[in-house]
Amino acid sequence: MTASTSKNAVPRGKEALQRSIAWYLRQLSRVMSVLSDDELDRLIPLLTERTFKPREALFAAGEPAERVYLLLRGRVKIFQVAENGKEIILDVVGKGDVVGDMAVVADGERTASAQAIDDTVAVSITWEDFAHLVQQSPRLAVAMMELMAHRLAGAQRAFLNLVSKPVSARLADTLLSRQDERGFVHLGLTHQELAQTIGTSRETVTALLSRFVALGAVVPSGIGYRITDEDLLDDIANGEVPVSPRHPVGAEPGPVVSGG
Repeated sequence: MTASTSKNAVPRGKEALQRSIAWYLRQLSRVMSVLSDDELDRLIPLLTERTFKPREALFAAGEPAERVYLLLRGRVKIFQVAENGKEIILDVVGKGDVVGDMAVVADGERTASAQAIDDTVAVSITWEDFAHLVQQSPRLAVAMMELMAHRLAGAQRAFLNLVSKPVSARLADTLLSRQDERGFVHLGLTHQELAQTIGTSRETVTALLSRFVALGAVVPSGIGYRITDEDLLDDIANGEVPVSPRHPVGAEPGPVVSGG
């Protein structure tokens, strides 16, 4: 190896590792992609890797805000517990999403709980370091505001659905909002978890999905469903076509469970 080649060789130590991590974080998360090289260089040494088993808590409502998490693998549900003891799922987040940011904090305390749905890997940063980073990075501040605005819009939509729509319309709206460009709906939720997102029972969700299949609005597809009649499902979501869960017709729908 010549002196020139040695001088221009890529370092194999800590600096190279940090560059690799920085590249991965940018590819993984839109929030991280807005950070400059210098900002990422300051962030990476502050990150700590954590793993969580299914049903293991990341944090609970009422606890002080101590850490913010970026998910590398797995899924986490954000939820609150109503006065009657029922669990209400506010959101399900996955790879590349931020958990524990300002959207679930008020007066320094968590307003919601977070629990791993399946085996989950995350990197975390202290709340103080994260807040300082947001203050020092206008682009990150804007990205976080956009993220919170998106979450707030989703929460408002869910609330309006709960108070103004029948359960069949709420379920149809959920399916439509989660479909990909090919019409596939990979919910990644059990019927019980899906029920907790729209304020009903597992039995009602199962019956309605069976009814949607019988009506030709959706068909089971692997780990989820494929929307086959979007116009019909849209009419159900808008309350124009009432569907009763009491007498589902046809075969039972396939499972909605996903491996993550």
